[in-house]
Amino acid sequence: MWFPSPKIQQTLYYSAFLIAAAGIHISPALASIGVIIMIVMGFFFLSGEAQERRIIRLQMAFGGLAVFLFAMDCMSGTSAGNAWSALQVMLPWFFLPVIMKGAQKLTIRPDVIFLVLTIPLCWIAGASLLNYLRDFDFLSQMVLESKPLPLYTDVYHIEFSMLITVVLLGMTFYFPQIKNSPYKIHLYVLYALLFLALHMISARTGLLGYWLGILIWILSLLKSKDSLRKVNPWVAIGSVLAVLVLLVQIPSLKNRIVNTGEDLNALFNGGNLNHKSIGQRVEAWKATGGIIKESHNFWTGVGTAQFDAQLQESYERQKTSLWVSNRIGPHNQILQWMATYGVFATIAWFALIIALLLHQLGPVAALMIGLPLWAASIFESIAQRQAGTLAVVIGLVVFQLVQHQRENIKKISPIN
Repeated sequence: MWFPSPKIQQTLYYSAFLIAAAGIHISPALASIGVIIMIVMGFFFLSGEAQERRIIRLQMAFGGLAVFLFAMDCMSGTSAGNAWSALQVMLPWFFLPVIMKGAQKLTIRPDVIFLVLTIPLCWIAGASLLNYLRDFDFLSQMVLESKPLPLYTDVYHIEFSMLITVVLLGMTFYFPQIKNSPYKIHLYVLYALLFLALHMISARTGLLGYWLGILIWILSLLKSKDSLRKVNPWVAIGSVLAVLVLLVQIPSLKNRIVNTGEDLNALFNGGNLNHKSIGQRVEAWKATGGIIKESHNFWTGVGTAQFDAQLQESYERQKTSLWVSNRIGPHNQILQWMATYGVFATIAWFALIIALLLHQLGPVAALMIGLPLWAASIFESIAQRQAGTLAVVIGLVVFQLVQHQRENIKKISPIN
């Protein structure tokens, strides 16, 4: 059987990754093609690694889970065609082992990847920011009313904030190596621009994920005496103060904080939850929880065909104060999977992802990317949209690239 050479495999994988990352903003079909090629190349990489038994077993387990979900959905009364359609957008999740293995085989430097990823994000964010400044008063009011700022991309604002977050966290994880990059000035500038964009025009989900990842990174530095010795304390203190001063001066961020306070006040003091982002989510969580509680199929779920109807019925049983137009979907991947596919599938899904991240990235990197993705899954059904799934793929690929390079550096120079 003919196999493409390792160089061709790497070129195809890298090209497909760039196609997927760029395509999501203009053509979902193009992004899908890119991910499919990445998966195929990942299998080629894996076929030449007979000793990688654990990653092969993980891929088999992920594939088995996909088959199980499809079978359970069909047994719940969903037609095979509809069950497949519901599973299609989530398919990259079930090939994460080969996708990460493909990234591990790339020899391209991470700084080049970050340049390619950040430039289009900065372009979109810059155009969106100029639009915000042009109509500042009106769009600031939109933020106060829990409405998203318009973006010059087809990606939903929450998924766009996730894309920025995973790239920024990957660059943060790469900081020790950036100083040796010929593009270090470019990367520092692009990082600063994306940092501002995240705090000025992005959703709270991205902000929460970013700062959770940064917290893990800081804790890992504090744990490492070697890393602490390399940090100038005055530079560190000055950087923190500069960031805090800058953040409190951003009008959209201040409005978002005010909006969050109003949302929480309405939630805890019995106010009107309509058009309140947090309040509507909590009501959606209650309604989805009602499906799980009332369902006779606790372990296998109600299926995708019945989910929407049962969600609206659950809203009625909860006697929600939300208008029908504001009775949104779960906005919580964990609850949505539990209600749709059952508790068993949800537990298996989490267990497999945790096992994969620990095996491929190690505990620090796994926490630094895994915790933000877990937080995002609480406030958004990230696996139900292509952009959310692709944000996960991009995040894991860049962390795999950086982790692999760091491991190679340690092999060459144990002191580092």
